[in-house]
Amino acid sequence: MQQVRSNATSSVANIDLIKEVNCARIYKVIEQNAPISRVKIAKISHLAPASVTKITRYLLEKGIITETERQASTGGRCAISITPNSEKIYVIAITIGRRLLSLSRYNLEGQKSVDKRINIENKSGEQLVSLLQREIQTLINDEQEQGNTISAISVTLSGLINPEQGRIIYTASDKLNNIPLAELLEKSFNIPTFIGNHTRALALAEHYFGATQGCQDSIVISVHHGVGSGIIVQGKQLLGTNFNIGEIGHIQVNPQGEKCHCGNYGCLETEVSDSIIVKKVQKAIAEGASSPLEGKTLNIDNIYQAAAYGDPLCERIVSEAASYLGKTIAILINILNPEKVVIAGRIINAQNTLFNAIKQCITHQSLPDFQNRVEICPSELHPNSTIASFALIKQAIYESDLLQKINVNK
Repeated sequence: MQQVRSNATSSVANIDLIKEVNCARIYKVIEQNAPISRVKIAKISHLAPASVTKITRYLLEKGIITETERQASTGGRCAISITPNSEKIYVIAITIGRRLLSLSRYNLEGQKSVDKRINIENKSGEQLVSLLQREIQTLINDEQEQGNTISAISVTLSGLINPEQGRIIYTASDKLNNIPLAELLEKSFNIPTFIGNHTRALALAEHYFGATQGCQDSIVISVHHGVGSGIIVQGKQLLGTNFNIGEIGHIQVNPQGEKCHCGNYGCLETEVSDSIIVKKVQKAIAEGASSPLEGKTLNIDNIYQAAAYGDPLCERIVSEAASYLGKTIAILINILNPEKVVIAGRIINAQNTLFNAIKQCITHQSLPDFQNRVEICPSELHPNSTIASFALIKQAIYESDLLQKINVNK
């Protein structure tokens, strides 16, 4: 008898899962083709018209989609068009950086109406979590005053993250380690919450909204205080069983290099990250190298600008860093054979120096057929945006995790 009950429970669970997957599939078809009739939804989704009718009714009842104008008649009854109700579904997207906490409110169309930055240089651990909770509560209160509901929260940050458990495992800055952040926020606000590594979420954002739209296989490499990558394979984020594929910043590229916070020497991020570039220029000028930046306050922006304008010292140092990066990219191309590799970060301001060095490495170190098919290009997304965090919410909708939990009409 127990085995029969177990099998019955398993069958019900499988049916529920199929319904959720079909629901997400239909929503994505509507979003990408709106306004669209139920007949066309059935054609594109390859689902039975009866299933489409049932699922669209469910989405209408929850206010996730809405009916619009009737389409022109082709002989029978006029078909009613369906479109997403995206402008009335609101979410909070958050990025936790080393120095700044960024919070934004989006609707599901991707329109941002709130954008807040808070300095967190002296905040960590419970203190930082408490600040985060207060700021989220403020945004929720503001929305409630306008009669709006927040349907989801997402958080991205650098470090090792387990998105399935909603847990931060490790961050290089030691601000937040071994914290079940998603669980804490869901308990505080009773709102579905998603967290992820920022660079891997950035790869999703480029896939949904940026340079890799239309690509099935792509790599995004982000250069900032560290170096990381996000990988999309067959239109899906590649995370692996341990959820942290893409830690290219800890590939050893220079055995004689500086010690990395991971314990190794000469990791890619000890040769390429923004802070390292600044240190190298400072050291070279202190040792007598000539540069228009001599006597000025150095920062990564004016160094990359100087490299772009032909300053030999900055060009040399950026080119050297780009060569280390290019060698790593050549390896990734040989392994993954992507359609595009996107570079994100302030380093793209030194475009000619950067991309010339990278392309030379790819020419000499990757398979000819692979290098002829890959495009290397800069990110199309704003570097300080919370769009990567917003992409986690879009992914949760497309993969059915979130769609069942949204109810605009409650």
